[in-house]
Amino acid sequence: MTTALTDQLIRAIYERRTGRVEELLRTGASPSAASAVGETPVYLAAVSGEADIVRLLLDAGASPDEESRGPGSEGLPLCAAACWGYSAAVRELLSHGADPRLREDDGAGYTALLWAAAGGHHETARLLLEANADPDAGHLDRTPLMAAAEFGATGIVRDLLRHGADARRTDGQGHTALDLARAWCGKDIETELRKLAEARPNGTCEVSRSPRPDGTELIVLTSSDEASWDKGTGHAAIADLLAEYMPR
Repeated sequence: MTTALTDQLIRAIYERRTGRVEELLRTGASPSAASAVGETPVYLAAVSGEADIVRLLLDAGASPDEESRGPGSEGLPLCAAACWGYSAAVRELLSHGADPRLREDDGAGYTALLWAAAGGHHETARLLLEANADPDAGHLDRTPLMAAAEFGATGIVRDLLRHGADARRTDGQGHTALDLARAWCGKDIETELRKLAEARPNGTCEVSRSPRPDGTELIVLTSSDEASWDKGTGHAAIADLLAEYMPR
């Protein structure tokens, strides 16, 4: 009976059926029991951006910090939500005690803040910083500040610096966040993204541009096989900002 309920709960989460999840939890389904392949309910809800389902599971007693072990569904719920910029799910996880300083892969991988910075998700990064995420916790010498600078996310860079991120840190090649931002200054972002897309065998792409609250644009290229590439346009402003934090 327990296994059957778990299977039904996992299926309901995949199908984004909030009411069905609530019904199964009332019936006695465990909010934390993993599927046969190791997927945890909270992770699956978080990676889908289903904040209401995340809340139901956490209110029913699921841990916000349990790693999922399923193939293609590995990692921490907070990292999963942060990676895709699902700020409502991030907010639910944090309000239920998720630790923003934890790393994935049993402590060896990315933090949620690094995922948010690398994806240019400003609101998500802001929530994590306000919850005392470490602004300098990187992976293989790559910090959130470097990731945000390379992406072109001006607002995230500004918030990281405001929360004490160290602009003088270098990566494995000796590059600072300033170096990474300057490498993109003067480049046409759409052209550079198209170069990446052309490396795929099926090269038809659509381009979308959307304004960001920090005054920059987000440019997204989506190919006909649903691969996508995105980047902000804030590199010049970021370079000016970071230059103020470097030794003279």
